[in-house]
Amino acid sequence: MILWDAITGRKINTLIGHKAYVWSVIFSPDGKTLASASSDNTVILWNATTGRLINTFIKHTDEVWSVIFSPNGRIVASGSWDNTTILWDTTTGALINTLIGHTDRVTNVIFSPDGQTIASASWDNTVKLWNATTGTLINTLKGHTGYVQSVIFSPDGKTLASASSDNTVKLWDVMNTSTGRLIDTLIGHINRVTSVIFSPDGKTLASASDDNTVILWNLDLDNLLVRGCESIRYHLEQSPDVSPEDKKLC
Repeated sequence: MILWDAITGRKINTLIGHKAYVWSVIFSPDGKTLASASSDNTVILWNATTGRLINTFIKHTDEVWSVIFSPNGRIVASGSWDNTTILWDTTTGALINTLIGHTDRVTNVIFSPDGQTIASASWDNTVKLWNATTGTLINTLKGHTGYVQSVIFSPDGKTLASASSDNTVKLWDVMNTSTGRLIDTLIGHINRVTSVIFSPDGKTLASASDDNTVILWNLDLDNLLVRGCESIRYHLEQSPDVSPEDKKLC
C-alpha cells in the first residue's frame, strides 16, 4: 500500500505488512489512522503519518473485501467472504461483535452518518441493516436479482443506495430502518454496477460499472420518496397479508 502527496503526486511511504492482495483502504475521520482489508483474511491499522503498523485484526476465515471506520473513529467494521461483518475496537483491538446473517460473501460495509446503523452488501443479493451498538439485525432489503457490490448512505442518512450485478442501482428509504422500503430503481448501465457514491450535498449520485462508464444521476429525493410510496400504496391497500396499520405506511 502506498501513500501519495495529493498535491505534488510524490510518494510518501510504502506500507508493508499484508501477505496478499489489499482490497480496501480507508482513513479514520481524524486522518491519523489508516485501515486496510486484504485477501490474507486480516485488517491492519496503520499510523498514517509514520506508516507504522499499529494492530492486525485476525478473526475472519476468508478474504476481507471492505473496511470502514465509524464516524467517531472508535470502531472499524470489516466485511468478508466468510459471510460475516466484524466490528473491532480501534483502541484495544478487541473484537466487539460478529454480524451473522448473510448467506454469501459480504462485499461492502458502511456506517450511517450518525453511526447508529451499519449496512452490509452481499452476494446473496441483499443489503442488511444492523444496529451498530447491539449488532442486532434490523432489516433485510430485498429487490436486487444479482449480487450487491456496493452500498452507501446519503449524507443526511435518510436514503441508502445499492449497486448490483443486475445492472441497476436501487434507492431505499431508511428514515425508518425497520421499514426500508424501495424508493426507485435507476436503470441505465448495461453491465454490472460495481460502486456507488453520493455527492456531499446528496443531490447527485455517481455509479460505476463494468460497462466502462460512470453515470451521474440527478436526485430529487423528495420526489423519489413520493414515487416510491405511490408505487407500493396499491399493493399495501389490496394485500390481505398486510395489517391495517401497515396499509397506512404511504
